[in-house]
Order: sequence, then structure tokens, then C-alpha cells
Amino acid sequence: MDAAHPRRRHRPTTVTEIMRRDFVTVPARESLSEALGTMRMARLRHLLVERDGKLAGILSYRDLQDREIDRLAGGVAELDPRSPVVVEEAMMTSPYVVTPSTPLATAASRMCQLRVGCLPVVVPEPEGGRLVGVLTESDLLDAAYADL
Repeated sequence: MDAAHPRRRHRPTTVTEIMRRDFVTVPARESLSEALGTMRMARLRHLLVERDGKLAGILSYRDLQDREIDRLAGGVAELDPRSPVVVEEAMMTSPYVVTPSTPLATAASRMCQLRVGCLPVVVPEPEGGRLVGVLTESDLLDAAYADL
């Protein structure tokens, strides 16, 4: 233990040490209105989208806002429970991902460069990545300031 910082503990260095293992996913064929309800109820800004047990994409609150702006401009269907518009029509396909062994500095730098609020954590497999967690801005801030 450092005498100058008696409460200092191990500083995490990889994604696996701070990623969230409990996360919310939605199926790609779920309606946008249901996804919005899930986001509001769980107080989330991002939903990980799964198809056949694999990461299919990510839906952000910004994606929903952009969709609504397009609707108001006359470009797309309204976010209505009866509407056939589904998550896969608005989500970001092929989102940027990290693996559990990715260094935190690399993940943080990638998030800043890409201007994204989270990165899905996947274990590479031949037929796509198996989703094992998510790394958020909040997780990085918590890790950076844990000693305070």
C-alpha cells in the first residue's frame, strides 16, 4: 500500500476488469416503440441488438431521435406501436467492438475518436462475436476516479 495514498487499489488495465456483464439486449425484429420503452424504463442511452445469439448492432437514443426528425420531415414512418418499423431498420450495423482483453486505454481512445458512449464487448467466434459485456463512458469514469 502506498503511504501517500493509503486507499489506492489495483488500477484496472483491461476491459474485462470493468465491463458490465449485466446488460440489456433487444431482438433485431423488436419494434422501435418497444425499444424506446425499454430504454426509458431502464434509463439507458444504448441498446445492444442481438440476432441468433450474436451481436447484430447497437441502437442509440440518438438513432431514435434522428429517426423521429426524419419522420417529422416526412422521410419515414412514425414511431407508433402499430408501425412495422423495427430496430434493425434504425440500428447501427457492424458497431465498433472490443474484446475482454482490450487495454482500457485503447478502448477509451477509440470511444473518444469515434464519439460513441459505449462499446460492445465480444468474444470473437467464426460466425460473429458472442456478446459478453458492454463498456460505457460511466464505467471508464468510475475506474479513472475510483481512488477519490
